[in-house]
Amino acid sequence: MIFKRIKARFGGGTTVDTIVHTPATRPGGRLDGIVEIVGGEFEQEIKYVALTLVCRVEVETQDSEHKSDAEFARQLVEGEFTLHPGEHRNAPFSIEVPLETPFNVVNGQDLPGVRIGVRTELEIAKSFDKGDYDPVRVEPTPAQQRVLGALERVGCRFKSTDVERGHIRGAALPFYQELEFYPPASLSRSLNEVEVTFLTRPHEIEVILEGDKKAGLFTEGDDRVRRVPLPYDLIDSPDLERVLDDQLHELARRRGLFG
Repeated sequence: MIFKRIKARFGGGTTVDTIVHTPATRPGGRLDGIVEIVGGEFEQEIKYVALTLVCRVEVETQDSEHKSDAEFARQLVEGEFTLHPGEHRNAPFSIEVPLETPFNVVNGQDLPGVRIGVRTELEIAKSFDKGDYDPVRVEPTPAQQRVLGALERVGCRFKSTDVERGHIRGAALPFYQELEFYPPASLSRSLNEVEVTFLTRPHEIEVILEGDKKAGLFTEGDDRVRRVPLPYDLIDSPDLERVLDDQLHELARRRGLFG
């Protein structure tokens, strides 16, 4: 199945058509496809052809917010070669999707707050062309999906998600996905919302839970964070919901005037 055709026209009439065969991938998976290159009106020296994964991230400063594109994985498709007029050249590719890649599709539904794409780069002699990127679809891993399902079963309701620039201790990428949930009804008097971030690793998922607490008579509203490592055998067990429910109640626990 061809998922996306990404076309670009470069100097001298050279055209590049990037075809992604993978309809949807997952963190830790791959995107496979082919880059079709067609020569233009005259012979050209191609320095390289590469693909880059790109994510749209939210950047916060002291007085404003804006969106920016962050590159986070790159695959060389073709090294230096001579492209003759009208020549057709096909270059297959397989680019690895990092484990910490955000996901933008859950149960077949697109998440509008997360845009991920693949960009084709082509350098011809002394000119360099890095065009816009077209979106790709990334689904949660099976383990992430089970955690999302467990959060729903303990009463959390999905609200929204986005990707923010910043570094979390233990993470490799310079940005992270934040999923916002309404808290369970039993905790709604203590929490405004629950924010969830996944740090996915080969042997576990660390779930970062941040609770936006409501103000009380002797306390101010604040945020509290719980970092919960979940080995995959725990994620597959019936204890997952109990562990998450306990952690949510700990987030909501209100401290008194003196701590």
